[in-house]
Amino acid sequence: MSPKTMKAIQQHTFGGPDVLRYEDAPVPELRAGEVLVRVHAVGLNPPDWYLRDGYKMLPPEWQPKVEFPLILGTDISGVIEAVADDVDGFSAGDEVYAMVRFPAGLAGGSRTYAEYVSVPASEVARKPAGIDHMQAAAAPMSLLTAWQFLVDLGHDAPNPLQPN
Repeated sequence: MSPKTMKAIQQHTFGGPDVLRYEDAPVPELRAGEVLVRVHAVGLNPPDWYLRDGYKMLPPEWQPKVEFPLILGTDISGVIEAVADDVDGFSAGDEVYAMVRFPAGLAGGSRTYAEYVSVPASEVARKPAGIDHMQAAAAPMSLLTAWQFLVDLGHDAPNPLQPN
């Protein structure tokens, strides 16, 4: 059985790194189609600090509405703690990694700077045995970026986070 509270890095206002607070937060409730992951490592990426700062580089009409407190982060590696009844293919104890709710989670954080995170099962993959949790957590967004610029070169969908 999972604990009711966890430690997380939350923010209650926009700003620099000083707005981040290490504090108690509720453990996410497991919903249909999800797994609960005990986080061993997180990746730090530009969208995290864009959100922390309030997406100031975006025109006001593009800035998403945010509800505080929020927990930043998208990339994780960890161990599955629990699996929703409708999820097949994963079990408690599986080592996994993921880019959680990206880009959908950008408005409120995907909540990965925490001890636990709920993740749609469709977004997790088994962590390769030959890499550790820190390496696995560093992979998702960097691999997406490489794919976008090497494989999908020439795509004409603008990136609102990097208008230039």
